[in-house]
Amino acid sequence: MASNSQKLTTDERAYLIGRVVLLVVLAAAYVIIFSQTKPMAAVSRQGMYLADLSILAAGTVGVFAAVFWWRVQVQRAMLVVLVPDLVALAGFVYFGMETDAFYPICILLPVIYALVVRKRQAWMVGAATAVAYIAAHALYPHFTSTSYIVFAFKVLVIPLVGVMVAGTVAKQHEQAAEVEAALLDNAEVTDRLARRVSELQAVSEITEVIHSSLDFENVGPVVLDIVAKLIDIESCTLFIVDRQESETIFSASVGTNNHAALRDELDAMAEFDGLDDHFTCTSVFDRGEIMVLFCAAADVIARLAPEDSLIVSAVASELVVAVENSRLYKLTKRLAITDELTGLFNYRHLQHRLDEETGRARRYSKHLSLLMVDVDDFKLFNDSYGHLAGDTALAELAEVMRKSVREVDLVARYGGEEFSVLLPETDAAGAYSVAEKIREAIALHAFADPDGVRCCRLSVSIGLATFPSHADDKEPLLREADDALYAAKNGGKNRVRSSQKHLPPAPPVDHPESTEPTEPTGDHS
Repeated sequence: MASNSQKLTTDERAYLIGRVVLLVVLAAAYVIIFSQTKPMAAVSRQGMYLADLSILAAGTVGVFAAVFWWRVQVQRAMLVVLVPDLVALAGFVYFGMETDAFYPICILLPVIYALVVRKRQAWMVGAATAVAYIAAHALYPHFTSTSYIVFAFKVLVIPLVGVMVAGTVAKQHEQAAEVEAALLDNAEVTDRLARRVSELQAVSEITEVIHSSLDFENVGPVVLDIVAKLIDIESCTLFIVDRQESETIFSASVGTNNHAALRDELDAMAEFDGLDDHFTCTSVFDRGEIMVLFCAAADVIARLAPEDSLIVSAVASELVVAVENSRLYKLTKRLAITDELTGLFNYRHLQHRLDEETGRARRYSKHLSLLMVDVDDFKLFNDSYGHLAGDTALAELAEVMRKSVREVDLVARYGGEEFSVLLPETDAAGAYSVAEKIREAIALHAFADPDGVRCCRLSVSIGLATFPSHADDKEPLLREADDALYAAKNGGKNRVRSSQKHLPPAPPVDHPESTEPTEPTGDHS
């Protein structure tokens, strides 16, 4: 019952309260009118009043029972009890005919009905009330024609008041509906504005994160996590694809464990038209050689709102710029430490790594060896075949040296035709072995003349020094390796010499030209 009461409108509650108030007022009037002892002549009038009051009370009880017990709609219940209400009304009018004391009830009844029923039904209730009023007067024996004009006016007022109230209530309902619709629209607009503001703040945050670092491998997943929370997606993956190279240049995932498999599948696909029925991709950026794919569950992709797609596209555009900046930064950084001709590390990077490796070797009591390599009679090669052939020979020589050492070793161009090889955790004996491999590999390599014919041979002289056996710091290590190289040059070239400091001189070794270069191992010690 309580829950049903809560569903009643304000007008329906007003109708029910109005019935109760009317019943209470009429009951109070009964007490006032008949409080004193009346002659027997008044007994019949008292019975008439009680009968009318009982009919009205029964109708009120019936309405409440129908609404709260049988759960009948208020409008339907009140129309059912309209006839008993009219009968009670006519009785009250007849009772107070001399002074027409109950005429206000004839006005009140259509009014309380007009709170709920429609305007057309209000006309019917008002007309029926007017008929009941006329009938009560028609039955009264002392009704005179001299009051016809006033009577007609009163009859006309009854339905007019009810209709006016019904019209006012209907207008109020329309205005309330308009206000409610406007409030809903305003709330929707406010929600949209709030969402747009939060999206703009998120995009601003994303842009700041994107451009806060050139190390995009760490920034990208953070950005995608913000996007996923913004558009309310539990798991998604983003790929930036270089279509010209047919490779994925960047990818990030949130809430998915099949990131690597998806990336492999993308790299193998010729056209990016979806991965499977459960996880699909859509292009959110496509310009030139770069395309950005946003991948998520198929139903998630299907229900993406235009605003969400716009956000993802805007973020994708920023990501592409950031990736390009990151690639340019890495390229610039690599070029800054790379020799343009040979592709080896340059003198500047060699000095930086020497500082790092000598410090590391000192902290952990490790060996560190340095080879200084110089091409023998390279000026003669240049004079004989030209500088272009000489540049080509230096590039090939660099490649031969790179293939003769481990990945952890560093090969650098020291300057001109002089090179350096840094060997971490390698003692003098291991360094000598590596130096011999390099020397033999270069001696057996056929270099090309200006016509591309591989007919030319080159040799190198190598000096080596080891930390801490020969030197206790970077500068002494360089000096000792350079002195050893000078000794190799003076000793006949095409040979390896180690620093003489604290070590006996290395025995001379004959190097037959037919000896095949050995493959480098992973351990120089």
